[in-house]
Amino acid sequence: MNIKYAGIDVSSYQGNIDFKAVKAGKLKDTPVSFVMVRISAGNNPDSRAAANINQALEAGLQVGVYHYTIARNVSEAKAEAELVLKLIKDNGLDGKLSLPVALDIEEDDILNLGKDACTEIARAFLDTVAAANYQPMLYTYAAAYNDYFNKDALKDYPLWIAAYIPEKSLNNTYGITDYVMWQFGVAGNPDFDLEVIGSVAGVKGQCDIDYMYLDLAAKIKAEGKNVFPKENSYTLTITDIPTEDKANELKTYAEGLGYSAAISENKIELSVGDKVMIRENAPVYGTTEKFAGWVYKTPLYVREISGDRIVVSTRTSGDVTGAVDRKYLIKL
Repeated sequence: MNIKYAGIDVSSYQGNIDFKAVKAGKLKDTPVSFVMVRISAGNNPDSRAAANINQALEAGLQVGVYHYTIARNVSEAKAEAELVLKLIKDNGLDGKLSLPVALDIEEDDILNLGKDACTEIARAFLDTVAAANYQPMLYTYAAAYNDYFNKDALKDYPLWIAAYIPEKSLNNTYGITDYVMWQFGVAGNPDFDLEVIGSVAGVKGQCDIDYMYLDLAAKIKAEGKNVFPKENSYTLTITDIPTEDKANELKTYAEGLGYSAAISENKIELSVGDKVMIRENAPVYGTTEKFAGWVYKTPLYVREISGDRIVVSTRTSGDVTGAVDRKYLIKL
Protein backbone atom coordinates (compact mmCIF):
# COMPACT_ATOMS: atom_id res chain seq x y z
CA MET A 1 0.00 0.00 0.00
CA ASN A 2 1.09 3.57 -0.61
CA ILE A 3 1.16 5.74 2.50
CA LYS A 4 -1.50 8.44 2.38
CA TYR A 5 -1.79 9.76 5.94
CA ALA A 6 0.20 9.56 9.16
CA GLY A 7 -1.21 9.74 12.66
CA ILE A 8 -0.99 8.68 16.28
CA ASP A 9 -3.27 7.11 18.85
CA VAL A 10 -3.20 8.29 22.43
CA SER A 11 -4.80 7.90 25.84
CA SER A 12 -4.36 9.22 29.36
CA TYR A 13 -1.01 7.39 29.49
CA GLN A 14 0.57 10.12 27.34
CA GLY A 15 -0.44 12.87 29.80
CA ASN A 16 -0.55 16.42 28.44
CA ILE A 17 0.04 16.59 24.69
CA ASP A 18 0.93 19.61 22.59
CA PHE A 19 -1.34 18.90 19.63
CA LYS A 20 -0.21 21.96 17.72
CA ALA A 21 3.29 20.49 17.74
CA VAL A 22 1.83 17.12 16.75
CA LYS A 23 0.09 18.75 13.79
CA ALA A 24 3.29 20.47 12.73
CA GLY A 25 5.30 17.24 12.93
CA LYS A 26 5.93 14.30 10.63
CA LEU A 27 6.36 10.55 10.76
CA LYS A 28 9.35 10.09 8.49
CA ASP A 29 8.40 12.32 5.55
CA THR A 30 4.63 12.19 6.04
CA PRO A 31 2.92 15.05 7.91
CA VAL A 32 0.83 14.01 10.91
CA SER A 33 -2.80 14.66 10.03
CA PHE A 34 -4.90 12.54 12.39
CA VAL A 35 -5.21 11.20 15.92
CA MET A 36 -7.25 8.38 17.41
CA VAL A 37 -8.09 9.17 21.05
CA ARG A 38 -9.07 6.58 23.65
CA ILE A 39 -12.47 7.73 24.89
CA SER A 40 -13.09 4.93 27.36
CA ALA A 41 -12.01 1.54 28.67
CA GLY A 42 -14.49 -0.99 29.93
CA ASN A 43 -17.12 0.95 31.84
CA ASN A 44 -15.01 4.05 32.50
CA PRO A 45 -14.24 7.20 30.50
CA ASP A 46 -10.59 7.95 29.78
CA SER A 47 -9.63 10.81 32.11
CA ARG A 48 -7.89 12.73 29.29
CA ALA A 49 -10.40 12.00 26.52
CA ALA A 50 -12.29 15.31 26.43
CA ALA A 51 -9.11 17.40 26.68
CA ASN A 52 -7.28 15.32 24.07
CA ILE A 53 -10.17 15.40 21.61
CA ASN A 54 -10.90 19.12 21.92
CA GLN A 55 -7.24 20.15 21.79
CA ALA A 56 -6.62 17.93 18.77
CA LEU A 57 -9.64 19.44 17.00
CA GLU A 58 -8.44 22.96 17.82
CA ALA A 59 -5.04 22.07 16.33
CA GLY A 60 -6.71 21.11 13.05
CA LEU A 61 -6.20 17.35 13.27
CA GLN A 62 -8.72 14.81 12.06
CA VAL A 63 -9.99 12.99 15.14
CA GLY A 64 -11.51 9.60 15.83
CA VAL A 65 -11.98 7.71 19.08
CA TYR A 66 -11.41 4.18 20.29
CA HIS A 67 -12.78 2.12 23.16
CA TYR A 68 -10.82 -0.62 24.96
CA THR A 69 -13.28 -3.41 25.64
CA ILE A 70 -13.48 -5.83 28.53
CA ALA A 71 -16.87 -7.18 27.42
CA ARG A 72 -17.29 -10.95 27.81
CA ASN A 73 -20.64 -11.26 26.07
CA VAL A 74 -23.00 -9.51 23.67
CA SER A 75 -24.99 -7.59 26.28
CA GLU A 76 -21.81 -6.20 27.87
CA ALA A 77 -20.50 -5.19 24.44
CA LYS A 78 -23.73 -3.34 23.65
CA ALA A 79 -23.59 -1.57 27.03
CA GLU A 80 -20.02 -0.44 26.37
CA ALA A 81 -21.02 0.85 22.93
CA GLU A 82 -23.89 2.81 24.49
CA LEU A 83 -21.41 4.31 26.96
CA VAL A 84 -19.20 5.49 24.11
CA LEU A 85 -22.14 7.04 22.27
CA LYS A 86 -23.25 8.78 25.46
CA LEU A 87 -19.75 10.18 26.03
CA ILE A 88 -19.70 11.51 22.47
CA LYS A 89 -23.03 13.24 22.95
CA ASP A 90 -22.37 14.48 26.48
CA ASN A 91 -19.08 16.04 25.37
CA GLY A 92 -20.71 17.84 22.43
CA LEU A 93 -18.82 15.84 19.82
CA ASP A 94 -21.69 15.15 17.40
CA GLY A 95 -20.58 16.36 13.97
CA LYS A 96 -16.98 16.93 15.14
CA LEU A 97 -15.37 13.49 14.89
CA SER A 98 -14.25 13.01 11.31
CA LEU A 99 -12.77 9.52 11.85
CA PRO A 100 -14.32 6.27 13.12
CA VAL A 101 -15.39 5.04 16.52
CA ALA A 102 -13.09 2.04 16.95
CA LEU A 103 -13.41 -1.06 19.11
CA ASP A 104 -10.09 -2.17 20.62
CA ILE A 105 -10.41 -5.90 21.33
CA GLU A 106 -7.21 -7.61 22.43
CA GLU A 107 -7.70 -8.92 26.00
CA ASP A 108 -6.64 -12.58 26.28
CA ASP A 109 -9.66 -13.32 28.48
CA ILE A 110 -11.91 -12.28 25.59
CA LEU A 111 -9.89 -13.95 22.83
CA ASN A 112 -9.80 -17.20 24.77
CA LEU A 113 -13.59 -17.37 24.54
CA GLY A 114 -13.06 -18.49 20.96
CA LYS A 115 -13.73 -17.26 17.45
CA ASP A 116 -17.53 -17.33 17.56
CA ALA A 117 -17.75 -15.49 20.88
CA CYS A 118 -15.15 -12.88 19.88
CA THR A 119 -16.91 -12.24 16.62
CA GLU A 120 -20.30 -11.89 18.34
CA ILE A 121 -18.86 -9.46 20.91
CA ALA A 122 -17.24 -7.38 18.17
CA ARG A 123 -20.38 -7.35 16.03
CA ALA A 124 -22.56 -6.35 18.99
CA PHE A 125 -20.39 -3.30 19.68
CA LEU A 126 -19.87 -2.33 16.05
CA ASP A 127 -23.53 -2.83 15.12
CA THR A 128 -24.65 -0.65 18.03
CA VAL A 129 -22.35 2.15 16.93
CA ALA A 130 -23.50 1.78 13.32
CA ALA A 131 -27.15 1.92 14.38
CA ALA A 132 -26.45 5.38 15.82
CA ASN A 133 -25.12 6.41 12.38
CA TYR A 134 -21.51 6.58 13.53
CA GLN A 135 -18.78 4.86 11.55
CA PRO A 136 -17.43 1.88 13.51
CA MET A 137 -14.00 0.29 13.05
CA LEU A 138 -12.37 -2.84 14.49
CA TYR A 139 -8.89 -2.67 16.05
CA THR A 140 -6.89 -5.74 17.01
CA TYR A 141 -3.46 -7.24 16.39
CA ALA A 142 -2.57 -9.39 13.40
CA ALA A 143 -2.36 -12.83 15.04
CA ALA A 144 -5.62 -12.27 16.92
CA TYR A 145 -7.41 -11.13 13.77
CA ASN A 146 -6.42 -14.33 11.98
CA ASP A 147 -7.16 -16.71 14.85
CA TYR A 148 -10.12 -15.28 16.78
CA PHE A 149 -12.43 -13.51 14.34
CA ASN A 150 -14.75 -14.58 11.57
CA LYS A 151 -13.61 -12.13 8.90
CA ASP A 152 -16.66 -12.56 6.69
CA ALA A 153 -18.92 -11.55 9.58
CA LEU A 154 -16.92 -8.35 10.08
CA LYS A 155 -16.20 -7.43 6.46
CA ASP A 156 -18.66 -4.51 6.49
CA TYR A 157 -16.50 -2.62 8.98
CA PRO A 158 -13.08 -1.07 8.30
CA LEU A 159 -10.09 -2.75 9.94
CA TRP A 160 -7.36 -1.08 12.00
CA ILE A 161 -4.60 -3.64 12.44
CA ALA A 162 -1.64 -3.60 14.86
CA ALA A 163 1.55 -5.27 13.67
CA TYR A 164 5.06 -4.09 14.52
CA ILE A 165 6.63 -5.82 11.56
CA PRO A 166 7.47 -4.85 7.96
CA GLU A 167 4.35 -4.34 5.89
CA LYS A 168 5.40 -7.08 3.47
CA SER A 169 5.39 -9.52 6.39
CA LEU A 170 1.95 -8.32 7.41
CA ASN A 171 0.69 -8.83 3.87
CA ASN A 172 2.54 -12.02 2.98
CA THR A 173 3.20 -13.87 6.24
CA TYR A 174 -0.12 -13.06 7.91
CA GLY A 175 -2.08 -12.69 4.67
CA ILE A 176 -3.76 -9.53 5.93
CA THR A 177 -4.31 -6.87 3.28
CA ASP A 178 -7.84 -5.60 3.98
CA TYR A 179 -6.93 -2.96 6.59
CA VAL A 180 -7.49 0.77 6.16
CA MET A 181 -5.35 1.76 9.14
CA TRP A 182 -2.10 0.17 10.36
CA GLN A 183 -0.56 0.72 13.78
CA PHE A 184 2.98 0.00 12.68
CA GLY A 185 4.91 0.72 15.85
CA VAL A 186 5.46 2.50 19.14
CA ALA A 187 7.62 5.59 18.71
CA GLY A 188 10.42 5.70 21.25
CA ASN A 189 10.17 2.01 22.16
CA PRO A 190 13.40 0.23 21.15
CA ASP A 191 11.58 -3.09 20.64
CA PHE A 192 8.60 -1.79 18.66
CA ASP A 193 9.91 1.23 16.76
CA LEU A 194 10.83 -0.60 13.58
CA GLU A 195 11.10 2.55 11.45
CA VAL A 196 13.07 4.35 14.18
CA ILE A 197 10.69 7.27 14.49
CA GLY A 198 12.28 7.98 17.85
CA SER A 199 9.70 10.41 19.17
CA VAL A 200 6.59 12.25 18.10
CA ALA A 201 6.64 16.04 18.26
CA GLY A 202 4.40 17.27 21.06
CA VAL A 203 4.26 13.92 22.90
CA LYS A 204 6.41 13.11 25.92
CA GLY A 205 7.56 9.51 25.98
CA GLN A 206 6.33 6.64 23.88
CA CYS A 207 3.41 6.90 21.46
CA ASP A 208 1.60 4.53 19.10
CA ILE A 209 2.06 5.49 15.45
CA ASP A 210 -0.23 4.76 12.52
CA TYR A 211 -0.68 5.01 8.80
CA MET A 212 -4.10 5.40 7.16
CA TYR A 213 -4.66 4.34 3.56
CA LEU A 214 -8.17 5.64 2.91
CA ASP A 215 -9.60 9.14 3.26
CA LEU A 216 -11.99 8.03 5.96
CA ALA A 217 -12.90 11.62 6.86
CA ALA A 218 -14.17 12.34 3.34
CA LYS A 219 -16.02 9.01 3.23
CA ILE A 220 -17.72 9.63 6.58
CA LYS A 221 -18.81 13.14 5.63
CA ALA A 222 -20.03 12.08 2.20
CA GLU A 223 -22.13 9.30 3.74
CA GLY A 224 -23.57 11.60 6.40
CA LYS A 225 -22.18 9.57 9.30
CA ASN A 226 -20.93 10.83 12.68
CA VAL A 227 -23.81 13.35 12.54
CA PHE A 228 -22.39 15.11 9.49
CA PRO A 229 -25.06 16.14 6.96
CA LYS A 230 -24.90 14.22 3.69
CA GLU A 231 -22.96 16.25 1.14
CA ASN A 232 -25.46 15.48 -1.60
CA SER A 233 -28.49 16.51 0.44
CA TYR A 234 -30.27 19.81 0.85
CA THR A 235 -32.22 21.39 3.65
CA LEU A 236 -35.60 22.42 2.31
CA THR A 237 -37.40 25.38 3.85
CA ILE A 238 -41.05 25.26 2.87
CA THR A 239 -42.62 28.69 2.46
CA ASP A 240 -45.43 30.24 0.44
CA ILE A 241 -47.58 27.11 0.54
CA PRO A 242 -51.34 27.87 0.40
CA THR A 243 -52.35 25.68 3.36
CA GLU A 244 -50.72 24.21 6.45
CA ASP A 245 -51.90 20.74 5.42
CA LYS A 246 -50.17 21.13 2.06
CA ALA A 247 -46.96 22.30 3.73
CA ASN A 248 -47.01 19.26 6.03
CA GLU A 249 -47.68 17.00 3.08
CA LEU A 250 -44.64 18.38 1.25
CA LYS A 251 -42.51 18.12 4.40
CA THR A 252 -43.42 14.45 4.84
CA TYR A 253 -42.69 13.77 1.18
CA ALA A 254 -39.27 15.47 1.33
CA GLU A 255 -38.31 13.60 4.50
CA GLY A 256 -39.31 10.35 2.84
CA LEU A 257 -36.72 11.07 0.16
CA GLY A 258 -34.04 11.53 2.80
CA TYR A 259 -34.02 15.33 2.92
CA SER A 260 -34.23 17.54 5.96
CA ALA A 261 -37.31 19.75 5.67
CA ALA A 262 -38.69 22.55 7.77
CA ILE A 263 -41.79 24.73 7.63
CA SER A 264 -40.66 28.24 8.35
CA GLU A 265 -42.58 31.31 9.45
CA ASN A 266 -43.64 33.41 6.50
CA LYS A 267 -41.70 36.69 6.86
CA ILE A 268 -42.47 38.29 3.50
CA GLU A 269 -41.80 41.99 3.13
CA LEU A 270 -45.01 43.97 2.58
CA SER A 271 -45.91 47.55 1.74
CA VAL A 272 -49.26 49.30 1.68
CA GLY A 273 -50.83 48.67 -1.72
CA ASP A 274 -49.24 45.23 -2.25
CA LYS A 275 -51.52 42.60 -3.74
CA VAL A 276 -51.89 39.45 -1.62
CA MET A 277 -54.01 36.40 -0.93
CA ILE A 278 -54.85 34.83 2.42
CA ARG A 279 -53.90 31.20 2.96
CA GLU A 280 -56.88 28.87 3.10
CA ASN A 281 -58.46 28.55 6.57
CA ALA A 282 -56.23 31.25 8.10
CA PRO A 283 -57.92 32.82 11.14
CA VAL A 284 -58.93 36.44 11.61
CA TYR A 285 -56.07 38.19 13.43
CA GLY A 286 -56.07 37.52 17.19
CA THR A 287 -58.98 35.05 17.03
CA THR A 288 -59.79 31.52 15.99
CA GLU A 289 -62.60 32.70 13.70
CA LYS A 290 -62.41 32.12 9.96
CA PHE A 291 -63.09 34.56 7.13
CA ALA A 292 -65.96 34.00 4.72
CA GLY A 293 -65.05 31.33 2.13
CA TRP A 294 -64.78 33.79 -0.76
CA VAL A 295 -62.03 35.78 1.04
CA TYR A 296 -59.52 32.93 0.64
CA LYS A 297 -60.09 32.82 -3.12
CA THR A 298 -59.94 36.57 -3.77
CA PRO A 299 -56.89 38.82 -4.44
CA LEU A 300 -56.69 41.51 -1.78
CA TYR A 301 -54.76 44.72 -1.15
CA VAL A 302 -52.66 45.64 1.88
CA ARG A 303 -54.26 48.67 3.54
CA GLU A 304 -52.46 48.94 6.88
CA ILE A 305 -49.37 47.37 8.46
CA SER A 306 -48.79 47.15 12.21
CA GLY A 307 -46.05 44.64 12.87
CA ASP A 308 -47.45 41.25 11.87
CA ARG A 309 -51.04 42.58 11.90
CA ILE A 310 -51.96 43.27 8.28
CA VAL A 311 -55.26 44.93 7.33
CA VAL A 312 -56.49 43.89 3.88
CA SER A 313 -59.32 44.82 1.55
CA THR A 314 -60.70 43.94 -1.85
CA ARG A 315 -60.05 47.58 -2.80
CA THR A 316 -57.26 50.06 -2.40
CA SER A 317 -59.63 52.41 -0.58
CA GLY A 318 -62.98 52.23 1.17
CA ASP A 319 -64.20 49.39 3.36
CA VAL A 320 -61.68 46.87 4.70
CA THR A 321 -62.15 43.09 4.62
CA GLY A 322 -60.34 42.36 7.88
CA ALA A 323 -56.99 41.85 9.58
CA VAL A 324 -54.74 38.80 9.34
CA ASP A 325 -51.32 37.71 10.63
CA ARG A 326 -48.54 38.37 8.10
CA LYS A 327 -47.50 34.68 8.10
CA TYR A 328 -50.80 33.70 6.47
CA LEU A 329 -50.34 35.96 3.43
CA ILE A 330 -49.02 35.10 -0.02
CA LYS A 331 -47.62 38.04 -1.95
CA LEU A 332 -48.82 38.19 -5.56
